[in-house]
Amino acid sequence: MEWACSVCEKMLKSGVLPEGDQVGNIVSWFCKEGKAEEAYSVYELAKAKEKFPPPKTVATLISALCKNDGTVAFAQEMLADLTGEARRHGIKPFSDVIHSLCRMRNVKDAKALLLDMIAKGPAPGNAVFNLIVHGCSRTGDLDEAKEVLKLMESRGLKPDVYTYTVIISGYAKGGLMKEAQEILAEAKKKHKTLSPVTYHTLIRGYCKIEEYDEALKLLSEMESFGVKPNADEYNKLIQSFCLKALDWEKAEMLSEEMKQKGLHLNAITQGLIRAVKEMHSEANVTEDVNFVAAA
Repeated sequence: MEWACSVCEKMLKSGVLPEGDQVGNIVSWFCKEGKAEEAYSVYELAKAKEKFPPPKTVATLISALCKNDGTVAFAQEMLADLTGEARRHGIKPFSDVIHSLCRMRNVKDAKALLLDMIAKGPAPGNAVFNLIVHGCSRTGDLDEAKEVLKLMESRGLKPDVYTYTVIISGYAKGGLMKEAQEILAEAKKKHKTLSPVTYHTLIRGYCKIEEYDEALKLLSEMESFGVKPNADEYNKLIQSFCLKALDWEKAEMLSEEMKQKGLHLNAITQGLIRAVKEMHSEANVTEDVNFVAAA
């Protein structure tokens, strides 16, 4: 490997390069060895001498450059070098760049690249749109996420459950449960089966703002959309009823539901129910004693 690196370094210094296919082999080798910047230097030198490597190599280099935030800009520039058939079949390099831009929270450039793909190809599919929706959600720009959702539908694509869940999650994290419910309603119209994550996100959102009855409603409707409540959902709700609402009766009701469904209630949560129940019993006894004393 050291010998190969030495040869390549001499080649770069001298400016003497082999033909396009061989340049492609060198670029691919550098990428394989985790030396994307060196591969890019070879590529730039080859391009200046009009010795273009095969499109497959260009795609490999773009993917390698996308792994590091510091070299994503090079990958972004290289997309312009994919023309004709190479561009039409270049969904992976374009997706890699969009994924990297969203990872860096540069959703503006990612959206611009999406629009460029719509105008000139390669045609973006659900996966690319989902990357942008997720990126918008991460940065808190949920109105933009909804716009991307509309754009997706206008192109005849059907947003999947993941797309809706990402937007729901963004709203739920911000405590905007009305908006989250609106997106859930849209998802229900389009999909007969939803995801456990969708409901998990909403239930946690309602628990966070202490609207436990709304969380209970979601728990009840899950099975209608092909989702079986798991122990985590029940434990979270029971803990909320015990620690925040101090409602041991609802907590106990949920624990009975769990038993009927063959789900395990962990020891900590069982202890919480007992503690809150005992606390209420003691409080009631104290009230009775005070009442008798006052009489």
